[in-house]
Amino acid sequence: MYSLKSAWKEAAWVFGLSRLLILLITYIGIVLFSINGQRSPVNCTASLRPCLLAWYHWDAFAYVNIAAHGYIYLPDTAFFPFWPLMEHFGGLLLGGFFPDSYYVAGVLLANICFYFALVLLYCLLAEDFEPTLARRALFYFALAPYALFFFAGYTESLFVLLSVGFFLLLRRGRPLDWWLAGLLGFVAALTRSSGIILVIPYLVMYIQRYWARTERTQRSWVQKLNAFVPVALIPAGVAAYMIYLYYTKGNPFIFISQESTYAWHRSFTFPWVGFVSAINSILIAPVFSRSLLQNLLDLGFTLIAVGALAMGWRRIPLHYALFALGLMLFTLSFPQITFPLGSQARYMMSIFPLAILFAFWGKRSHFDQLIMLFSLSLLAVNIILFITHYLVA
Repeated sequence: MYSLKSAWKEAAWVFGLSRLLILLITYIGIVLFSINGQRSPVNCTASLRPCLLAWYHWDAFAYVNIAAHGYIYLPDTAFFPFWPLMEHFGGLLLGGFFPDSYYVAGVLLANICFYFALVLLYCLLAEDFEPTLARRALFYFALAPYALFFFAGYTESLFVLLSVGFFLLLRRGRPLDWWLAGLLGFVAALTRSSGIILVIPYLVMYIQRYWARTERTQRSWVQKLNAFVPVALIPAGVAAYMIYLYYTKGNPFIFISQESTYAWHRSFTFPWVGFVSAINSILIAPVFSRSLLQNLLDLGFTLIAVGALAMGWRRIPLHYALFALGLMLFTLSFPQITFPLGSQARYMMSIFPLAILFAFWGKRSHFDQLIMLFSLSLLAVNIILFITHYLVA
């Protein structure tokens, strides 16, 4: 058993340690390497602003631009609206100065969301498994090789917070909880298109609670209907964004066309196509080239995630496993051209059931030591690459 106080305490310990580590590595990276286009390393005592903007790269640009100006730039429609909406109000509270206020708001919000995600994740895992496993999973999750995206102003922290809260509500299963879960699913789908996958664990839990052989006759039709109807809120999140795009841009599918034609060049295909394309890219890439290294990393971490789920899915409840599988298949169905599995390592990191599987295997001290050493080493490298404006994931 666990207490809510222990959840806050465990989450605070993991959160504080991981943030301290990230800030320390960031400072070392700033001191030793050039950032933000500077020709030489930045002296933070002489030039504070470039140091504060060390994490202002890649998708963070788009979110800040949307938060400040809306969807004036068509390719930005590929980014769903709820996160930049949060950044918008956060930026206004910080003074509304572009881009600083919105960027700082994004970083603060990402870290606040991640802390609450850790609290809820501990509660969920302590209830469904045991406190020691929950504690170990928190460490693996917060110190994963690509956990830097839980610090930067990206959607990962918010998406995980919504997903874990969604699972907690489904577990409790009171009449109002189904509606609250549907509302969180709605917000998750407004945050990232992959939020629609939350339909899968919702339906699995609904069937187990209301249509299992022992439960079928004990539930009234009113109860069954009350629990079933809120599932429609989840795809309604995507539909709401499409309606907005129709009235503002004249095309409800413009986010799809922009993602397929702009820099990402993502289009829907079979999930295995990305693997085949990544292997082909590796075979033809020059030795020691950036494209070879990037494709190897993307392929390697995607295979680790897929392999972990394939080997361990029986250890976790069915709705956990199907949620993880659904997210994997969804993201793998939209490969890029230059880097076919680009961003997959970041997407896989957000699949919190994978942390549970590694926590199971982490009961062995040798495995625990190996994974922590591997994760911390690569996390440090990825942080330095990110703040020096190299594409990480």
